[in-house]
Amino acid sequence: MTFNVLPLKRTLFLCAALFCGAQWLSAQTFTINGRLKIEGGSVEGAKVVVMKDGQKERTVSSGLSRFSLELELGHSYVLSFEKDGFVTKKLAFDTHVPASSAENGFQPFEYAVSLFKQYDDMNTVVFNQPVGMIHYDASVDDFDYDTDYTKSIQSQLEQIQQQVAQKQLEEAAQNEANAKAAAEAEKNKAKAEAEAAKRAAADAKEKARLEKEQAEAAKKAEADKARADALAAKQADEKAKADAAAAAKAAADAEAARRKSEAAAKAEPPKKPEPLAKVEEKPKPQPPPAPKRAGVGAAAVAGEDTRRATTVTTASEDPPPPAAEPVAQVSRKEELIVEPNQVITVIHLWTDAQKAEYKKIVHKYGAVFYFKNGQACTQQTYQSEALATN
Repeated sequence: MTFNVLPLKRTLFLCAALFCGAQWLSAQTFTINGRLKIEGGSVEGAKVVVMKDGQKERTVSSGLSRFSLELELGHSYVLSFEKDGFVTKKLAFDTHVPASSAENGFQPFEYAVSLFKQYDDMNTVVFNQPVGMIHYDASVDDFDYDTDYTKSIQSQLEQIQQQVAQKQLEEAAQNEANAKAAAEAEKNKAKAEAEAAKRAAADAKEKARLEKEQAEAAKKAEADKARADALAAKQADEKAKADAAAAAKAAADAEAARRKSEAAAKAEPPKKPEPLAKVEEKPKPQPPPAPKRAGVGAAAVAGEDTRRATTVTTASEDPPPPAAEPVAQVSRKEELIVEPNQVITVIHLWTDAQKAEYKKIVHKYGAVFYFKNGQACTQQTYQSEALATN
């Protein structure tokens, strides 16, 4: 039996070449350089999920502002750009290329993806499919967008983009209004706080003033009480001394009177009582004798002057009493002074020749003091002199 060896060898060579080409392609990579932008936010919290041939290969969550990925040739990739609160977008990469093109390699593919905020009343079902497909384009011998696919969803993307732009304008206007309201509220709050601080400062100042006045009043009352107590003690001491002096004088006067009485009793013996005078009966009155008339022929007695001598009696009257001195006209003025801790009554009395001032001080704690011309006096003096003309 004879075997055609040549055809068999050619078949084995072609199979080996295809097998080696497949292994070479799997070892080649395609570089993509991406940029992720979050409209109205930052890329913090965003991620890129890389699906390879329908299976999750990896997740990239850092450095997404600018990042690079190496995709193996001969596979289908889907990159899902995600962030909570924002619409997810996808890009599809088909890395199947002819073996002859893979030998020369490819330029890194540049792309950018922008995520916008998810609005509840907006239909975003178009984003369930990739927004772009990138594959090998034989006309340029490199990777490029699938323009036919892009045209098929272009109108939907533009419509969504217009809605997003309108929503963003409304949101910006609302944010501006909110910012103005917040600024106005902050301004009103600051004004209210300033007014409150001003009132608090005024209240604190008034409180300090009242406390100072109360402290000064208490200090003055304490000083007045101390002076009053000292004056009362002085008056009590003076009264005690006066009473002691009066008692000593009374005792001395009594002792002197006793001694004088004893001395008089020793010097003069006791007098006997005089007898009662007898009561004599008065004689009955006799009628007067008849007058004798002198006769002409009466004999004269030598050496006598028969004429009756006349005795001259000089009578003196008591001198008239001296004229009473005119009573001086007393002028009077009374003042009432009311103070926080005492009430003062001031009485001024004056004549042409003299002037006197009397004071009565009644303290709130009950003490009463009297003064005459600045010197302490008794209540009796005050009443008998200051009130005598009332």
